[in-house]
Amino acid sequence: MESKLPKPTTNKRPVLLMDRNKCQPHNLLNVGRFDNEMRSNSPDMQRSAPLQPRVKLRRSRSASDLRDLKPMKRHETTLAPIPAKVARLIPPSSASNIANAFNPTNRPPRIGTSNSGITKRLTAQTSKAPPTKRAAAGPANSTVIGANSRKPMSSATTTSLSTTGAVKPINKRIPPYDFKARYNDLLEKHKVLKEKYEQVENLPEQLEETQSHLISTTEELKNTKIDKECLQRQVKSQQQKIESLADSLTKTTDELQKLKQAYNKIKREHDELSVEVLELRDRSADLEDKNFKLMEDITTCKEQLFRSNMERKELHNAVMDLRGNIRVFCRVRPPLDFEQDKLLCGWNYVDESTVEIINNDPLVRAKNNGHSFSFDQVFQPYSKQEDIFELVSPLIQSALDGYNVCIFAYGQTGSGKTFTMDGTTANLGVIPRTVDLLFDSIKAYRNLGWQYEIKAQFLEIYNEVLYDLLDNEPKEMEIRMMKNNKNDIYVSNITQETVDNADRLRELMKVAGMNRATAATVGNERSSRSHAVTKIGLIGTHIEKRETSIGSINLVDLAGSESPKTSVRMNETKNINRSLSELTNVILALLQKQDHIPYRNSKLTHLLMPSLGGNSKTLMFINVAPFQDCFNESLKSLRFAANVNQCKIAKARRVRILNTSNANNSSLI
Repeated sequence: MESKLPKPTTNKRPVLLMDRNKCQPHNLLNVGRFDNEMRSNSPDMQRSAPLQPRVKLRRSRSASDLRDLKPMKRHETTLAPIPAKVARLIPPSSASNIANAFNPTNRPPRIGTSNSGITKRLTAQTSKAPPTKRAAAGPANSTVIGANSRKPMSSATTTSLSTTGAVKPINKRIPPYDFKARYNDLLEKHKVLKEKYEQVENLPEQLEETQSHLISTTEELKNTKIDKECLQRQVKSQQQKIESLADSLTKTTDELQKLKQAYNKIKREHDELSVEVLELRDRSADLEDKNFKLMEDITTCKEQLFRSNMERKELHNAVMDLRGNIRVFCRVRPPLDFEQDKLLCGWNYVDESTVEIINNDPLVRAKNNGHSFSFDQVFQPYSKQEDIFELVSPLIQSALDGYNVCIFAYGQTGSGKTFTMDGTTANLGVIPRTVDLLFDSIKAYRNLGWQYEIKAQFLEIYNEVLYDLLDNEPKEMEIRMMKNNKNDIYVSNITQETVDNADRLRELMKVAGMNRATAATVGNERSSRSHAVTKIGLIGTHIEKRETSIGSINLVDLAGSESPKTSVRMNETKNINRSLSELTNVILALLQKQDHIPYRNSKLTHLLMPSLGGNSKTLMFINVAPFQDCFNESLKSLRFAANVNQCKIAKARRVRILNTSNANNSSLI
């Protein structure tokens, strides 16, 4: 039967090999309970069978036939196996006890075997015979159980078994029928085994303590190794830091020496500069006194310059008034390259202000075919754009001074009105040159303390309807009177752009020119079929003097007049001629000093009302063509211009606000 004691993991559990016909031995640890009472109750004692022979009686009376023996109860669970690595930690005495406990030779002998057989078997196991041979002593029934199934034990183990657990040889042979003697013998052996068993039972607790101590010691060792490695790394890093600090200390020492040298040098320079600072302070005090005097002189000069500028404005305005508030310039355009074969009228330029036109038609034989006209200026066909604008620029200066200025061109279709006002890229006209002069003058006026704000409007009158050239969307636009000044007007619901530079104003002019109505006529391939008006508002402010001046420039390119008989676009021609006719009526009414001036008869005269009879300085270009077939139209235009030149209107007044903080202090001067 296998032992119930725990075995080390490295040792295999012994297997008891017995013959099949033999009964397996029971656990004899509780044989003490097998007393006389139990023997009396034994089935063998109660059996009423006839007496058996003595040989059979011995076999039937063996301890192996005791089947009612109960195993001893264990109060503890099976102990854990003992690892092979900790077997060396078990004391020798404990090891010998364990070996004696598991040695099959220490089992109680079978009935019928003598103690001498046991002694012989123990002697055979302790000898140096090969482990594979069986003991020769003893009968066949006394063969050691499990001898072939267990590994041979070492000599140390057998020695400990023979010395520690020495079995006294029993010479006296117990008869097979003497159960009491056998029982006492087994009881003595049980006592020995019980002591050994108690010793073996204490071994797992000692093993657990040893294992726990070993685990804790192993962990401590592992932690100690880890701490050692960490400390070694720290030591290594600290050594590297020490080396780097040593290098940096060396560098810092060198830098300190250099800084000391630089400090000494700077200190010497500081001492020198301190002396210079003292000298400069003395000079600075003198310069402050001079600067104070110069600032007073500058203030005085600015005041004088401002007064001089105001005097210049007044003198400039006086000169312009002497020249007339309505001035007329006549310009005869030259023939183009493809017009060289056309018959020309006779033109006689008497002086810079007088021109004579002569009819060269051979069919007309009159005594006096010449007509002489006088204007403020007459420009010959090959006059340059620069020369023309040189006489126009004083009016632009008046606009900057706070006056309203109007410049418009009048003449038949193809007489050069648009060329005079707009020009080309190579030969700029009045309008683009006005833009350049405005911004150049504004830049110069900044040095005098003036700041200007420029606002631009572009509109056209086409078939007696107002159109916004900066906005193609249809909308209602009306000419209305100003509330504070009945002689001034404005156009409602029109786009007004504030410009900061000349390029932006040119872009707006380009957009307005693209939106203007033009068409091909008999006299011109690209004739203007509407009256175009460019209005530029100028608001100048002098912050120190708290003075504001407001001026404006109206640049008008009138549509060309054309005979209805030769016109292809009859409706447009009628509206154009009607508006120009109303303009003639207004000029005649002004010339005759009538009480009622018919400004409202057309949109054109209503729009030009401030320029013709109000607070404005007006310049009109009369453009004529040099050809004989245009003689009648040219003569009409020259007569109209002569009537305009004879008109006398009131002097223009400058819009001047003396104090911007009080809007009621504005005045017209």
